[in-house]
Amino acid sequence: MSTSVENVAKKLNLKSEQVEATLALLNEGATIPFISRYRKNATGGLDEDMIAKINEFYVYDVELTKRKEYVMQILQEKGLLTEEIKVKINAADTKQAVENIYEPFKIGKKTKASEAIALGLSPLAEAIMNNTSDSFNMYAEARKYLSDKLKTEDEVLEQTKFIIAQNISQDIRVREYIKHQLVNFGTIETKLKKNADDEKQVFAQYYDYKERVNKIPNHRVLATSRGEDKKILSYDISYNEKKIIYDLNQMFFKNKRTAKIIQECIVDALDRLLIPSIVREIKNDLFSRAESDAIKVFASNLEQMLLGPATKNKRVLAIDPAYVNGCKLAMLDENGNFLEKGIMFPNSHDKEKFTEAINVLVHFTSKYKVDIIVIGNGTASRETEIFVSKFLEKRKQHINQEIKYAIVSEVGASVYSASKLAQEEFPDLHVEYRSAINIGRRFQDPLNELIKIDPKSIGVGQYQHDVNQKELNQQLSYKIDKVVNMVGVDLNSATKVILSYISGLSNSIAENIIAYRDENGAFKDRTELKKVKGLGPKAYEQSVGFLRIHDSKNFYDKTNIHPESYKLADKVVKYLKIDLNDIDKEKLQNLNRKELSEELNINQYDLDIILDSLIAPEKDIRDEKAGFIVSDKVLTIDDIQAGQEIIGQIQNVTDFGAFAFIGLKQNVLIHIKNMKKFDNQYIKHPLEVLNVGDNVTIKIIDIDKERDRIQGKIVWK
Repeated sequence: MSTSVENVAKKLNLKSEQVEATLALLNEGATIPFISRYRKNATGGLDEDMIAKINEFYVYDVELTKRKEYVMQILQEKGLLTEEIKVKINAADTKQAVENIYEPFKIGKKTKASEAIALGLSPLAEAIMNNTSDSFNMYAEARKYLSDKLKTEDEVLEQTKFIIAQNISQDIRVREYIKHQLVNFGTIETKLKKNADDEKQVFAQYYDYKERVNKIPNHRVLATSRGEDKKILSYDISYNEKKIIYDLNQMFFKNKRTAKIIQECIVDALDRLLIPSIVREIKNDLFSRAESDAIKVFASNLEQMLLGPATKNKRVLAIDPAYVNGCKLAMLDENGNFLEKGIMFPNSHDKEKFTEAINVLVHFTSKYKVDIIVIGNGTASRETEIFVSKFLEKRKQHINQEIKYAIVSEVGASVYSASKLAQEEFPDLHVEYRSAINIGRRFQDPLNELIKIDPKSIGVGQYQHDVNQKELNQQLSYKIDKVVNMVGVDLNSATKVILSYISGLSNSIAENIIAYRDENGAFKDRTELKKVKGLGPKAYEQSVGFLRIHDSKNFYDKTNIHPESYKLADKVVKYLKIDLNDIDKEKLQNLNRKELSEELNINQYDLDIILDSLIAPEKDIRDEKAGFIVSDKVLTIDDIQAGQEIIGQIQNVTDFGAFAFIGLKQNVLIHIKNMKKFDNQYIKHPLEVLNVGDNVTIKIIDIDKERDRIQGKIVWK
């Protein structure tokens, strides 16, 4: 068993056997969703996130080990690898920690110290640093090194000081001490740079700002880093220089005769070699921490957004609101198929166009038996909502059919509408109509629509463009894969886009599935998948469990049960005398699963999948989530007041708080301090108590109409 396996197991608090089994499955080509659902017996029940961490941590640990070996080899060749440095490198648990140790030894071919060393002054530097005799005479020693290049004792000592300063800077104790002082007692200071252009005063908070290094939260690290990158802010770390110089003098004091020159070398080392390097190191550490956290928050928000509730069997009239250019309408059937487009001008202040807009709504609601009208929350959203609300109130008086309406976030809809994919789906429609379709479909099935949009355009997270884009994309892709496979798809209605995210399927195989379906009609059972071009045994094994066929003659084809377990399922059904046409769910829910597992010699994990699938064959995990609760009493910012309680839905979570949608264009900011369930509760991060999509009761605490800002606090019921 490799050291890296043991290291990963220790970090994740797992058994080495679990890590080894998981890595073996991944090396065999098994996907994370497949392992998580169908190989729990091998991994000991690990979920997707833990499997992903095992893979990530293992790859990292292997790379870390290689880097440690390389750095130690270089230092060994240079004669700089002491036992202390070796211990420090071996103990380092991050690549950055290794680089921090290596940093002072990354010296160019030619430095002030190297030139002095070339002059043969190393012995003198050693003597000055370590001699303890009261009779030691530096000048007498320096006289021994006079030459054509060094004509006076002062010149000799001046050059020797460069060697001493470098030696001090390469002392691990010194770097650790200084970094400790700057991190724990230093202060981050930012100022507006001279002639900087911050037109919208985005960074006004940081024009003259101070905060302790060890107290600064991640979102402020990202903000100050961005300000520095844009050359708007200067960003530095202040510290107690006198204390550091005093303590380093104590550290290197050997002889009162050399104390003065040692202090000069300490000051030089600090100014030239240590402080600039350590400040960069701390900034990198802070940014890495903030970056990692920002990526996690973004990925978590995206996952919750993708898991938004699907609205089944509802005919939707979607509206992309606007003023002068008119509201674009798209009628969708229960499955999201586009039926008809339309346009209306309720917000133009033209009486004739207003009447015509009413007629447009009459046409759609009468012709298609609309179940719900959804309105994008962009420009003219509130005015359009008021118009629709009044229309539905009057309609209810004459027609015995209730139509509801809802506001839907349209963030990313414009990105989708102009995309190549949207052009392929609706080549004959203008972008505004594609946008309306996206808004409506997003209400019907968020997952299907959101995966068509670049996650960075969805409007969740913070500072997403400032973080490592490769790492961010990896995390977001993982979350999409995870959610798509958790939910599963209908093989006979799934689009090429969503099929491409299914475990084991590539873009080309997804295209081939669609082509096969177009040519041969709907799939009749899961085994028919084997006829699809390019879909070999491995792809079939990895994908088939996540693909549903709801009207298959084989009951199991509509469930999470994998075909490899159909015989086991038959064994369970026969033993329990279950009628698949009339399943006694209560009986199954009250079974002693452990006893049944032993009785039938079926492992607990496979049995759980079988029984859960029999109890709820077509269960959609999104059914357990609530959609947005519409308030018809809040139409403008004038309809709310301080102290009022209102239902809102969390739209975004950041390090410092969350933003909730209450039906207005302005989201409500809920600062982290206003999320407490009880007075002395400490919340480290909003994700501890909130997720995107949660419906919460909000008490309005401040309304700033001039700046269009609303603040609130959560009232926990």
